[in-house]
Amino acid sequence: MKKKIIALFMMLFFITTVYSEDVITFVFPDGLPALSIVKMINDDKKISGKKIDYKLEKISESLVMNFLKKESDIGIVPSNLAGQLYNKNLNYKIIGTVGWGSFYIVSREDIKSIKNLKGKKIYTIGKGLTPDIILQTILKENGIIPDKDLEINYLSGGNELAPMYLAGKIDTIMVSEPILSKIISKDSKSKINFDMNDEWKKVFKNDIGFPQSTLIVKESLIKEEPEFVSAFINELESSIEFIYSENPAKEKYIIESKITIDLSVLDEILKRVNIKFISADNSRETYQLYFENIEKINSKAIGGKIPDEKIFISK
Repeated sequence: MKKKIIALFMMLFFITTVYSEDVITFVFPDGLPALSIVKMINDDKKISGKKIDYKLEKISESLVMNFLKKESDIGIVPSNLAGQLYNKNLNYKIIGTVGWGSFYIVSREDIKSIKNLKGKKIYTIGKGLTPDIILQTILKENGIIPDKDLEINYLSGGNELAPMYLAGKIDTIMVSEPILSKIISKDSKSKINFDMNDEWKKVFKNDIGFPQSTLIVKESLIKEEPEFVSAFINELESSIEFIYSENPAKEKYIIESKITIDLSVLDEILKRVNIKFISADNSRETYQLYFENIEKINSKAIGGKIPDEKIFISK
């Protein structure tokens, strides 16, 4: 009996010790979205009195599993995943957008109009996911029927797409940063034919394009720590200003954050990466449009249906 009491006491002591640290877990993917928080990773070990555990996920599957298991309190995810998590009743809500569209159609030709893509072969990645959905949507809005008026081919990732293009094996690609800047730096004949975020703005007549990376938070954290969430947003906005500044420390911060970014083309990447925080209150219609177009092409990408208004944090 005495041993059981001691064991219970030790267990309670351990739980108290863990939670007395008030650790908030922030999970984010490797690559472009991580640029938004490099200053925070290096400088902000605590926000509003809470210790932040910044966790970088190099593999997309690991990022998804982390949120499916509800192991993260707050984080950055692909915008369609935000819809999935909400539709699975995992109680994550959208705070706002961190990264806007950064997909580009590139070739060695001078293609003036989306309509001139008819009859071509386009190579891209992510069949049924955001890159594919954005491409198909913009083509359709320009009167082009995918799989009839042109051919879309899907490769496994940017690390396969770029070498094939640079070797001259394929002619027209849709690619994102940071791979785009690497391609341009190695092939002077390559041209950026279309900025797909700008094309989205044209066809849907909005000012900001489509949300690519989304900041989400556990509903319980909003309710229990609203001051922390507010302070976190302020620090995020400051961190985004930092990455676009001339501060020489930013390259050092990127290296120390262990983010996979080629610093030799950092300036070019930042010109096209489209990192900008816009709150959910100021982008609800943008998300609605984005979710509606995903639902038309691959509803599974957002969990089977268009999320309702409760996916957003309230004012």
